[in-house]
Amino acid sequence: MRRTWVLAFSICFLFLCTSGSGQSTSNEAQGMQALVVEGRQLRKDLQTSSGYALKAQVLLSRSQFQQAAVARARVAVAQKRRQEVAGRAKQFEESMDNTESSPADQKQNQAQISAFKLQLENLATDEQQTQTAETEFNGMEYAYAHITLRSMDRRPSI
Repeated sequence: MRRTWVLAFSICFLFLCTSGSGQSTSNEAQGMQALVVEGRQLRKDLQTSSGYALKAQVLLSRSQFQQAAVARARVAVAQKRRQEVAGRAKQFEESMDNTESSPADQKQNQAQISAFKLQLENLATDEQQTQTAETEFNGMEYAYAHITLRSMDRRPSI
């Protein structure tokens, strides 16, 4: 009889252990499923943020190209202004040489020529600064393009 009780107790114990492990397997499966879902969501978020980063790089690159175009236009405008002022100064000098005018008119023309020459110097300085800025910008633009290409090469294909 004692054997019967031990055998019955053993069977009940095994039955309880088996049913308990079955429940933990179900919990483990649910936990694994939750991890898989979370992993997929993280992957999707990574793809989205990677796409946004690439779009931001493209927009930044476009902005830099536009800034370079503006800098080139500024240089062209400065050169054109300098040519116009130089032409006006030359016209004043020629008109002063060709005509006989009163000393007051000559003095006024000399003052005008001096003002044109000063303006020419200022324009030349501005043009030089603009060209220096454009050169620096072009160097930065090249470096940025190089970095962008390297980052695009390293970008994981998801």
